[in-house]
Amino acid sequence: MRRLIVCLALVLAGCAPTTSVVLLDPTQKYPPTQSVQILLKPPSAPYIEIAKLESKGAIGEPEPAVFEDARERARELGADAIIVVESTQHYEPPVIVYDPWPPYLPWYHDRWHGYRFWDYPAPFPYAYYWPVPHTFPGGNVYTVRSIAIKYRE
Repeated sequence: MRRLIVCLALVLAGCAPTTSVVLLDPTQKYPPTQSVQILLKPPSAPYIEIAKLESKGAIGEPEPAVFEDARERARELGADAIIVVESTQHYEPPVIVYDPWPPYLPWYHDRWHGYRFWDYPAPFPYAYYWPVPHTFPGGNVYTVRSIAIKYRE
């Protein structure tokens, strides 16, 4: 069960950063732009706030990749720039998963071939019934919160 939960979490997290978007005025639609600036402070020119973005990277993903994902999402929204409000990081420790598969799952037993999914030889008769630990590495996770803006004409 743990393996299924961890695999599902890894699939949902993916290997690329993800950006959540909240449109401030869903009735306004803008065509996609060609380029988006990344600003660390608000510009002096007048602008309209389009959306709030929160980009989160995967474990070990570098911070520039998270910024690029936020830029791409803002480009799709039609923004001219994004203002970075906050950039944080936290450390995710390694996770050890004791893998009971396949012997603890009797429905994987094939009556003609036995447990075909064993990929390692057993040193003694009941070794297959001991959990095999797998370690998923830890690392830094970056989160960038920003505001997508459109310059007033």
